[in-house]
Amino acid sequence: MFESCHTASEVAIVYRRMGFPTVACDFDRVSLIATPALGAVVMSRALGPRIWTRLMTDHERSSAPIVTYPRPNADWVFIVTANRGRPFARSTRDALAARGVRILDAGQRIWLPMSDHATGWHWVSPPIKGMPLPLRSTVLALVCEQLRPLPARCESR
Repeated sequence: MFESCHTASEVAIVYRRMGFPTVACDFDRVSLIATPALGAVVMSRALGPRIWTRLMTDHERSSAPIVTYPRPNADWVFIVTANRGRPFARSTRDALAARGVRILDAGQRIWLPMSDHATGWHWVSPPIKGMPLPLRSTVLALVCEQLRPLPARCESR
């Protein structure tokens, strides 16, 4: 994907052409800035593969962009579209956070890979141009199923 890129700006152009309009270059790194329409769900490496498998099989998806980095116990970051409908209740967000699941909201930064090598931030599952991102509510519903019982019910307000 990045074989012809030599700078962070060139990498950012590749991401913009793939449909990520809020790509920023800071500190010679490329990141995606979450918006009300685009965000991320962050979870453990232990939980991430189960959610990805369920998305690919049960929801018949061919793309669910996920980034991670090469450290022990590194999180998986699922890039998602915003909810359509009511937001998750505060108690649900708190219960998910207690289990290591975070929802990145508008304005938060999502670091993106800058090369095709797994020596830094890299794609577990790369985005596919023209393929819709999974809904945040779909990813969180799968997380709630996997983490049952949660201290609070996984539900919208």
